[in-house]
Amino acid sequence: MPTATKSRRTQAERTAATRSALLRAARDLFAERGYAATGREEIAERAGVTRGALYHHFDSKADVFTAVVEQLQTELVDRVVAASKPGRTAVEKLRRSCRAYIDASAEARTARILVDAPAVLGADVCRAMDAESCVPLLEGVFALASAEGVALPGDPQVAALLVLGMLNEAATLVASAPVPAAERGRVTRTVEAFLSRVLGIPA
Repeated sequence: MPTATKSRRTQAERTAATRSALLRAARDLFAERGYAATGREEIAERAGVTRGALYHHFDSKADVFTAVVEQLQTELVDRVVAASKPGRTAVEKLRRSCRAYIDASAEARTARILVDAPAVLGADVCRAMDAESCVPLLEGVFALASAEGVALPGDPQVAALLVLGMLNEAATLVASAPVPAAERGRVTRTVEAFLSRVLGIPA
């Protein structure tokens, strides 16, 4: 029995390691070349696995890309949450989170994937993914801001969706720019100016 358990555990670990290698390779290639210019065989080759192993884990290139976007989404959420923690007020937390998201969109391992995602997955799918992971965070910040005496415009959930839409457009502007890092400052300043007006606070 102990030997059988150890064997099953080892197989599970091998499976997880193969999937991780495929996602890492796919993300590198999608970031470097874009979705259209990346082939499944190239992903398998860079991951150091057979094409059969790739086909075992993913039915299509679109499936691989979906998994990469989901992984990226999780990383971005973790990043903006971590960035917000040092903020002493809700507004400061929101500003820090927005900056972190826009900063991430300027990075090489993120930019191309963010630009390709709506075309590959569809705008509705991307919107649903964003809403599931990000709207609760924004609603939480807005609730905290309200408790601190900041007057929020309209319905909090609608406000969260509208702010998220602005942030996604800001991220796309940065990610699709010829030099994302150069565009980042201009976009960040404008987003912060909009948020200051919306929340009725000094910029």
